[in-house]
Amino acid sequence: MFFFLIFSTNLLANDVSEMINRVYHGHTTTIESKTILNTLEAGMPYDNSVDNARVMAFKCWFLETDTAQKRYTFKSFFTQATQVVNRSGSKVLQYSLNVCEGSQLYNQGLYTQTIAKLSPIAELALTPQPRSHEMYSVIGLANKVLNRVYVAQGRYKLAFAAAQQSYQAYYLAENPYERALSLREIADIHLALYNYDLAIEQFQRAKSELAVFNVQEQYKITDEIAYAYEQKGDINKAIPLYLSIFDPVRKFEDDDAFAYLVIKVAELYTQLSEFDKAKLYFNQAKQLSFSSEWIMQLHALAHGEWFLATGDLAAAKRENEMLTQFERLQTRPMGFTKRYLAFLSQLSAQLGNYKQQVDAQDQLLRIVNGQVKSVADRVLLSERLMFNFNQQNREIARLEEVAEIKGELLDLALDKSFWQRTALAFMCALFLFLTVYTYKQVQHKKHFKLLALKDELTGIANRRAILDMKKRAISQGKETGKASSLISIDIDHFKAVNDEYGHDVGDELIKSIVNTLSHSIRSSDQVGRVGGEEFLIVLEQQSLPHAIDVAQRIRRSIELQTHTAKNIKATVSMGVVEVNATETPEEAAKRADLNLYEAKKSGRNTIVA
Repeated sequence: MFFFLIFSTNLLANDVSEMINRVYHGHTTTIESKTILNTLEAGMPYDNSVDNARVMAFKCWFLETDTAQKRYTFKSFFTQATQVVNRSGSKVLQYSLNVCEGSQLYNQGLYTQTIAKLSPIAELALTPQPRSHEMYSVIGLANKVLNRVYVAQGRYKLAFAAAQQSYQAYYLAENPYERALSLREIADIHLALYNYDLAIEQFQRAKSELAVFNVQEQYKITDEIAYAYEQKGDINKAIPLYLSIFDPVRKFEDDDAFAYLVIKVAELYTQLSEFDKAKLYFNQAKQLSFSSEWIMQLHALAHGEWFLATGDLAAAKRENEMLTQFERLQTRPMGFTKRYLAFLSQLSAQLGNYKQQVDAQDQLLRIVNGQVKSVADRVLLSERLMFNFNQQNREIARLEEVAEIKGELLDLALDKSFWQRTALAFMCALFLFLTVYTYKQVQHKKHFKLLALKDELTGIANRRAILDMKKRAISQGKETGKASSLISIDIDHFKAVNDEYGHDVGDELIKSIVNTLSHSIRSSDQVGRVGGEEFLIVLEQQSLPHAIDVAQRIRRSIELQTHTAKNIKATVSMGVVEVNATETPEEAAKRADLNLYEAKKSGRNTIVA
């Protein structure tokens, strides 16, 4: 309530669009975003009809449609919102509201309607005429939702094209937060194509770029990395990652979201045959109050698998009966459907219902065969996206033995000649060899080039590299009219650390502080080591107030940490300047150094700007 009142009293001093953009640019958690929505709704109606339309288009993204009642509520809201947005005359907000409706259609599994709704917006040209940042963002969002639809449909070429278009749109919108989320969408495409290592690599890259945004993005991306390991079959890596995000998910999400995480861990322990551990998490799930049909289905299936594995057939049968009561079971993802059919097949065999067992196995086999036959459609524009034939073949072989249906698969195998497969294998091996050889040559060249620009101890930019980066940033700032800022940093009493503990510990301290510096700035900013314990941060196109905020965050973080194996406490002094349009890079750096000198002179562990 106190937080709400603070926002309310400051509403007049904040533009509506500015408050909403804080959410769209990744600066708020879900709780903070909902508080902003409540504040904006409390201020309606506004004198400006566009502000009313902004709030309605913004609210649309907070509504859910996972139950019949919620879908009815959304439909009523959308009718009202459309009237408000149309009165504003804003084409951007009309598009934004339509994208939100398309997203809700996607959540309900209505893919054809989603494509019809979003394609006209997603296909708007990014060039030649410049558009507003808002319009670019709407185009990016439409493509993001379409990408998810195409992935769900198995249309991976279209998905990849939509993901690329989304990334480009957010680049033009100058929204690094959504641009980083687009990397996550591309990783999801790799995951759908069974390229697990590539998916994990892209997720890790997205996680690195999202590190400067709200804390919720960290556990969301960690959840996806864990899921990628799970799909890869590396369950022992997946479980610790899921467990590591229990606390933040419990803090920021509702019972439905936390229940998903608890059920997931119980499911994985069941797969490892660690049934007692799985039972602990199922008991924890029972204490939660979840209302989502999707979570209920996940819980019923996971619990049914556990009962089946532990021999309680009556309980497993009850969970299956519960699953059959859900009206939208068939609209769920393919992975869920395959799991359910495998569970149903095993349960039917245990209960002696062989007709139901064969029906389930037949459905499952058709799904897997359909995936194999669609391999040709899964060749994307990326040369490294390759489908894992061996994994699918192993799954088919297993289903073949269990179901005792060999005819179709044997006919399929006989249709392929030995020499065709041999030639294909040879060409693949040759292509792979040439690709690896070329890749290694390129990587060697890049490696030696990077070594000349990296500090040997810390791996960040060395003196020459960071000074070059400073010159380029200042030069670009003069061209665009957006000034950059510099932060000059020096570790306090560093000589005393070397004298007391030795240079090895001093080096550890430097690396610890560099780690803090690197995690406190945006991916577009640069940090470099200019001397022994001296560093320089270049904040591209950032004003002095922002630079001071960054410096304060760094100073507090370093002060609160303990560094090295000796648990040393350390502080830093900093000089901050905003580069003037009339001064040279050398003059700006000299001012930053003078401010640093004043900071050390005034007692250290402080900032002078």
